[in-house]
Amino acid sequence: MISIQKEDFSIDRELKKIKNDECGASVIFLGTVKSPMDGKKVIKLELDVYVEMAEKKLEEIERDAREKYSIKESVIIHRYGELFVGDNIVLIIVKSIDRKKSFDAAKYILERLKEEVPLFKKEYLDDKVFWHGGA
Repeated sequence: MISIQKEDFSIDRELKKIKNDECGASVIFLGTVKSPMDGKKVIKLELDVYVEMAEKKLEEIERDAREKYSIKESVIIHRYGELFVGDNIVLIIVKSIDRKKSFDAAKYILERLKEEVPLFKKEYLDDKVFWHGGA
């Protein structure tokens, strides 16, 4: 399941959506807004995204991960909009029958997401504001 959304998410709710009794391994990665960044206090982030293109790229990444790591179920959620320190940004849940493959798949999805998905971040630091990111 892929979702690009403004609203927050619940790990528990998302995990229940992909219940699979064949799977003994569930790996969850949760990314949140952190501060400081490069020694500077983060006030907030604004994340912008080309939703249709991002969804298409995430579907490709998820499909590749399923094939490469034999995962049975997965969730990839990325938020956009105005986010503050401590807010959830990204959730990746991977379920498989093999815990090593679940860990490897979650890492694979995250690294490809960071490199390939068209997401743009405007950081508001205590002394400057700047855009970065995007694939």
